[in-house]
This record gives sequence, C-alpha cells and structure tokens, in this order.
Amino acid sequence: MELTPMPPKIERMAPRSAAQAPRPSPTLRIAVTLPRPADGLGLTEYPARMTTEVVDRFVPDPPTVEQACAELERLGFEITVRGRVSISARGPRYLFERTFGTELSVYRFGDSLAGRPAQEAFWYPAPDAPWKPRRRISELIDAAYIQWPHYYTAPPPSAIPPPVDYHHLRVPGDVTLLLGVDRVHRDGITGRGVRVAMVDSGFAFGHPYYEGRGYRTSVVLAPGAGDPAADGNGHGTGEAANLLAVAPDVTFIGIKLDDEAHPAQGASLLEGFQLALAHNPGVISVSLGYDLVAGPSREHLTELPNSLKALEAEVQAAVAEGIMVVFSAGNGHVAFPGMMPSVLSAGGTYVDAADALLASDYASAFPSRIYVGRHVPDVTGLVGLAENRADYIMLPVPQGSEIDRGNASHDGTAPDDAWGVFSGTSAAAPQLAGVCALLLQQDPTLSPADIKAILARTARDVTKGSANAASNEGVALKAGVGPDGATGAGLVDAWAASRQI
Repeated sequence: MELTPMPPKIERMAPRSAAQAPRPSPTLRIAVTLPRPADGLGLTEYPARMTTEVVDRFVPDPPTVEQACAELERLGFEITVRGRVSISARGPRYLFERTFGTELSVYRFGDSLAGRPAQEAFWYPAPDAPWKPRRRISELIDAAYIQWPHYYTAPPPSAIPPPVDYHHLRVPGDVTLLLGVDRVHRDGITGRGVRVAMVDSGFAFGHPYYEGRGYRTSVVLAPGAGDPAADGNGHGTGEAANLLAVAPDVTFIGIKLDDEAHPAQGASLLEGFQLALAHNPGVISVSLGYDLVAGPSREHLTELPNSLKALEAEVQAAVAEGIMVVFSAGNGHVAFPGMMPSVLSAGGTYVDAADALLASDYASAFPSRIYVGRHVPDVTGLVGLAENRADYIMLPVPQGSEIDRGNASHDGTAPDDAWGVFSGTSAAAPQLAGVCALLLQQDPTLSPADIKAILARTARDVTKGSANAASNEGVALKAGVGPDGATGAGLVDAWAASRQI
C-alpha cells in the first residue's frame, strides 16, 4: 500500500491555541480497496484508467471480502457499507494510526467556489508520514484511504412560493415546459416503475410543497446520517423537486448523507453511492462531488488521487450493470465524478424571459486531463447565470435551513419562509435524471450508452453564451452551432428524446 498524494487546494493547519484549534471529527471515514482475484493487483496499483469494461475484473471474491471485513472488525473498525468493489469503514484516529503505522495531521480545504464555505477540518496523513500497516491487514486489502469532505453544488412553510421581482422559474410547471416534459406526460410517460436513487444532504418531504402530491418517496440513512425527516442544509430537499417535477411517478429513494447534530459525522459520498447501489435503482442522481484542481492557477490534475479510486470503481461498476448514473458537471469546479466518461455529465443552459437559450456562465465546461478525450458536459439542464449567483429556480427547502437563511440575502425570499431561489448544475443533474427515468419507462432495456446517445442527438442546440471560465483555467468555452465546449450537445429535450424510443 502506498500513501496517496495530498488532494488539491488543501492547507495543513498550523498549531494554534486550544481556543483556536480546529475540531475535526474523531471518527474517520475510510475507503478500503481490495486486490483483484486474478493476480492480487489493487485499484490503487492499476496503471491504466478504470473503465466499465475492466471493472468486473476487480470485483473481489466473497471469501476475500469476508476475511477483510472480519479482520477490520477484529481490529476495532466498523464496516458501514459493502460496495461492489470496495468497502466503507469507520474508526477513530488512534486506531487508523496504530493499524497502518502512520501519523495524521489536521488539514482543511480552501474556500468553496460554490459559495459555501468549506473550511471543515479533517485528519489526513502528511506526504512525509510513515506508512507501515500491520502484516495481516496488508495481506488482505489493497489500501485504505481517508475520504475527503465533499461539496454540494449549490416561513410558516407554505406550498405556495413567495413572489420575487426578477425572471425565475418555478417547479413543476416552468421546468417541465422548458425541458419538453409536458408533452411526454400527456402520453402517460411519468417515470412509473423506474427506481431512482438520489444521494444528497437530506430530504424533508414533510414540506407543504411535497404533501398531497402523491410522490412515491422514501429516505434511507447513509452511515452516520441523522433524522430522515430533516435536512439542515436544504440542498437535497430543493433539488429533489427538480427530479420529481420531471418524473413524478418514479419510486424515489433519497440517500441522506448529513447529520445535522454532528456535521462531521455524516456519510461520505462513497458510502452514499454504495448504499444507493444496494437499492437496485435504474437511475442514480448525484449533485455533489470533488474539485480536482491544484494551486492558485487552478491547474487541472492529470492523475486521479488514490483516495477517489474506490468511488471511481463503484461508479464504473454501476454503469457496467446498466444503471444510468448522472452527476453534475460543477459550478466552476473541475468536477469528479462528473468528468467520468461513463456518467451523464449535466451542464447548464439559461432560458431567458423571451425563451432565448444561453450557455450558463455559472456551469462548468472543460476537457478532462485525467480521462483524455473526455469533454464535460454531455448535455445541459436549466441553470442560472453567475451575475445573480444562479438564483433561477424557486425551490422548496426546510424552514430555517442553511439555504433558506443564506440565500435570503440575495434571492428575494425571507430567511425563514422555507423557499429558496437557486440552481447550478446541482439542479441540472436531477432534471436529466428525471428525463432518463422517462425513457426507461418507455424501454427498460435501454443501456446508459443508449440513453446518452438519444439525449445528445435530440438536444436543443445552444449557440450563444459561455461556460464558467474558472472550470477551464480561466478560459471560458463558448457555445456555437452544433455540439460545443460550453453546453455539449445542448439543452435536453424530453419530447424529442421520447420520440426516438
């Protein structure tokens, strides 16, 4: 096992007084990778890019998984989720240091480009830290990596949203109209029979907007997550409205990551994705991820950090099984897993009051340097503009949640009215996931590649505007006639796509 390089944009914390010292979680979220059956090669040692064609070779033998889990539990770790090709575990700092013969330091990320502070402190080995795992555990596993903190790309409560004095969209009607969904619904295609899992902060479906609509929803707690009825951030509750507007009759499985009472104890993205797989979905929608840049010049990384290889393999395994996986392309981020070639990467298009289409300068667009030849995004959903912080879609959020309070300073809503106006590619991903569900209702045999091809060839061309320059090292990719760097194939058109089935 080798120690992973430090992730980008991370600063090591200098010693401080006791009063100023950061308080990272004492419980570590750990990705455990396993050697492949044929030759013992591990994910972190595999020299080539992980793909859907080869990931099945890394699916470990059940006895190997059992032995590894048993040894980890014997040492004192808690096994939280077993994925297709990896294991998620948790344990205290001292146990990790003792088991793997290392020393951990306190680190934090720099400011988030999504407008939400990401100063969360966490434990991580320094580049010069020792790495001498116990012999028995080194024989059973490939590697163990601490998971980084992920970002979210983003009254008495009333079912009716408050008025604001600028152009914006409402769910469900405006979103379904502009995406060509209404005509599909009139044909009886509403997503019925399709299971969709969404991994996010939480899902407060007790909001009056959701009550009485008859949605088929459930909330599953990922390891460490809190109250299934709560969503302290508000991100998942709001973004779920995009998906359910497009595909109101899906079987919706919300995978909650956050713990409002103990924020640092919430689940990792890997744990959430692994749990989503356990519920046999046809579609997985994720509006969060990691920003793969290094240094103040925002240079793109050319190699995937080892701590993200377990997540990469789980995503590839999902797609290889025929699951449609949708990730947001990022809001100025160089987004992973949104850059993976096998996923549907959701970018952004802004539709103004005159129905003109414009590439969103809030949404990411970039060529990946890790997956050579891959360009992000594939297609786009509805996303606002940077000049107004992407305040574009009126969405229900829990009263007093972070978004309810935080967005009130600029979106024209009150800090306790249970509504927020926001978008970003966090909104585009569930919109596209909903369209994928509509197509799968029409033809359950469609593969992820089939769906991506249909959406690309039927998308509405976006010929004006530019994407977020920060995602491409300061150079804004422009929209133009035909497929382009800013919006991929263009804005998804559900009606035109459904006519291809």
